Amino acid sequence: MNSLRNFGRGISLNNNYESWKVNKYFLVQSLSTPGFNEEAIKHNKDLFEVLDGYWNSLKKSQSCNDNWFEMDFVQWINRFMTDNISIIITGERGCSISSYYHSFNSDKSILESSLFDDPKVYNSDKFTRAIKAYLRGVSFFYFVHPFLRRYVPYFKNKANAVLESRDYMLKTIDNIIERRTFDLVNTPQKLKSKHDLLTNLITANHDAKSKLTEFLPDQEIRTVIFDMFLAGTDTSSNTLCYIIYYICLNPHVKQKMVEEIDLVFPDSSDTLSITANHLTRLKYCEAIIKEASRLMPVLPVAKRVASAECEVAGYIWPAKTIFQLNYASIHMNEKYWTNPTVFDPDRFYLQNDLGELNDDLSNFDQENKKSIHEKDKHSLVIFGGGIRSCPGKKLAMFNMLTFIALTFKKYDVELMDVDAPLKTHTDFIIHCLELKIKIKPRKSSL
Repeated sequence: MNSLRNFGRGISLNNNYESWKVNKYFLVQSLSTPGFNEEAIKHNKDLFEVLDGYWNSLKKSQSCNDNWFEMDFVQWINRFMTDNISIIITGERGCSISSYYHSFNSDKSILESSLFDDPKVYNSDKFTRAIKAYLRGVSFFYFVHPFLRRYVPYFKNKANAVLESRDYMLKTIDNIIERRTFDLVNTPQKLKSKHDLLTNLITANHDAKSKLTEFLPDQEIRTVIFDMFLAGTDTSSNTLCYIIYYICLNPHVKQKMVEEIDLVFPDSSDTLSITANHLTRLKYCEAIIKEASRLMPVLPVAKRVASAECEVAGYIWPAKTIFQLNYASIHMNEKYWTNPTVFDPDRFYLQNDLGELNDDLSNFDQENKKSIHEKDKHSLVIFGGGIRSCPGKKLAMFNMLTFIALTFKKYDVELMDVDAPLKTHTDFIIHCLELKIKIKPRKSSL
């Protein structure tokens, strides 16, 4: 893993506790900046309007039966989340959605002009592909011996491809950081209205340097941003694929969810006003996210290293022991879950006799009226746990809730083949390889 060169830096692969602690402190402070979440929601909404425009354009250019537009959702959501996370993290929106849209153009001269005469469009799509390649390569570096990766041609070529993807992403991030640092030094007023993560991080770090307190080396800033790209794109896009799949597979769940969305957003106009307050009221949507994540955890296992000798399960384990946490198994354990193979968002959703929603919807088991926290507070693990839990979990939930609300407020969504099994590939995470769906405007949205 040391060959990846990010081991021991940043957040996700950092085994140096002191370095990790400082990095996480600055990251949490940057994510907690006033205005950050609201601006992230706005970016999400604006980008969805772009995506929606492309869908409408393609629907008009294709012969769509009964007003349905068919697509492979995986291809669109991967690019949507990359562009979305890009502008939230760096303040610079990528154009990978645009690149994919232009790939449907039958006029190849227009396609080539659109892609290759505009470096930003081409490079943002390349960045999306690099993220996918790198994430799939992490497990390769973990399981394949260094000797094979260095000297056996087949393995060496695969290793080099992963490292090239990593280097391309880091170079892109370095260029963005360089431009933002230049702006901070030369035109600080320009950054006052910006709330993206990179600006917040650089500003906080600059203030810490000026006060001679603990600050982040430039190498750590780039790795933190790198980690956020990885954590915020593939994980959220795959989770949304599984959410869409289970919603469409369960019409009663979809109906209940749509009713909640219409209640929170009664306006039937094309342009919705969405705030963090709106999203916190989408309790059933939140329950759907948790239940889909329970059945299909994007990160099925995690590894932790004991920093000192410890006792676990009645045994004494020496320092540096590696523990594997099997989240997928925990999520299907009948000790904690009634009918664990059944998709049932109601297990996270409680309505009392007054029709008022319980504030803590995350830990409720419908059958025996008992909080999951009363059984075992670690029986649902979506964003990790303890001090190593994901610092961006609130942002991830807001992103997914916004996308669900915007999509199902406007469209009726169905699977093209309800009997088709999910196509997935598991390495470091569980990737959704294909999800064929069809959409058409809801009657209330016409």
